[in-house]
Amino acid sequence: MALKILNEYYAKEDKDHAAGEGAGASIIGLLEVVESDFTKGVAEMSATEENALDSYDAQTKENEIEKATKDQDVKYKSREAANLDQSVSESSSDRAGVQAELDAVLEYLKKIEEQCIAKAE
Repeated sequence: MALKILNEYYAKEDKDHAAGEGAGASIIGLLEVVESDFTKGVAEMSATEENALDSYDAQTKENEIEKATKDQDVKYKSREAANLDQSVSESSSDRAGVQAELDAVLEYLKKIEEQCIAKAE
């Protein structure tokens, strides 16, 4: 906007400002450079922000997938641990029963051996 006004002012045929034309041209040139730099900076910042947003979105989706996967792993491993605990409990119970049977059989064997084996008198 300011550049447009300055360009129109110095483009007038009315030469009341003839002495300031050189300074006006340099000011206009400087303003054009500043405007160009700002435009370039805004474009770079916009591109950087857009890239960062895309990266953030991709990372967020990846994290959601990873979280869901790990939640499922926890669910299945918890179920597997419960099943293993139950198996251990059943096996311990079975072992206790078998041990009791073995003790009874060994005691019976001992009684039979006492009756069957002749002792020297």
